Amino acid sequence: MKGLMSLHIIERRRPYRLIYQQALLARTSPSHKSYPLLKEKVRRRAAGFAGEIQFDRVCGEYGEEMQFRLIPDFKTATHQIDAICIFPSFIAIVEVKNISGHIHMDGTNRQFFRILNGVMTGMTNPDDQLYRHEKLVRRLIGDKVPIIGIVVFTNSSAILEIKNIKRRVIHLSGLPFVFDELVSRYRTSPTIEIEHYFNSLLSMQPPLQIHTPPLISYPLLEGVFCPDCPYTKMNYSRNFWRCPLCARKQADAHLLALQDYRLLIGSTISNLEFRRFTGMQSRTNAWAILQSCGFQKIGNKKSRRYVIPEMDLRKSSD
Repeated sequence: MKGLMSLHIIERRRPYRLIYQQALLARTSPSHKSYPLLKEKVRRRAAGFAGEIQFDRVCGEYGEEMQFRLIPDFKTATHQIDAICIFPSFIAIVEVKNISGHIHMDGTNRQFFRILNGVMTGMTNPDDQLYRHEKLVRRLIGDKVPIIGIVVFTNSSAILEIKNIKRRVIHLSGLPFVFDELVSRYRTSPTIEIEHYFNSLLSMQPPLQIHTPPLISYPLLEGVFCPDCPYTKMNYSRNFWRCPLCARKQADAHLLALQDYRLLIGSTISNLEFRRFTGMQSRTNAWAILQSCGFQKIGNKKSRRYVIPEMDLRKSSD
């Protein structure tokens, strides 16, 4: 039987915090004292998102044969759940972790830490996170449906040492096995209307938040940078941006700079602000570029500003 997953998959959006931090990293000088910590934050967030995408991929393959729905990145004002999987007779709540090293989870003292290269690091216990999430979902949909919490580690090099944990803690490769096990276990339980719970939970999520950029305490790097040569400013000539090092040319390289401006400074930009941020000298060229973007315009000619839409153009960590 073809599953509902094959009919409709919600694409997981990259976290705003990751998009913002990547933009800030790209506009922070490598010699600045904040750079190493910011780079590590970007690395961790990018790794976490990559693990969630791996999880979605396994669910997509499983959904070709089994009837269920996946809600990725379910959010309320106080909770963020990596995934909710709605089956005909139970709901699985999943906490996804992309962590390497020797992982220790102890249900008695509620500790969670990992040892990597001889360094021990304490972290938030995903079993405690699931406990909170399960209570939330029960409060939202009631007690008639079994709620199952699962911790999934997507990094195959992680070595799991689990003590006194009632919930399932597994590697991603074991997810189809656990799903099959749960489907068999709850086969005789009352069935639920998957679409009803799917749509009901989706409707409970708040609208996307409008983010106001925080004030950054140090000067940001300006320019339109070459995608292939880090921190190398491209020059604009004859409708193209050109890199002085690798000779790459690109007509729309300014879009990434505009995305950075929106994330780090503000959602509207003037001709003068565009020239300052990109290092462009020509007012006429700046006008032509901003016109070509097709952005919404506000104000008259002297006070004209362009409304920069949300974009996600920087797909990898810089």
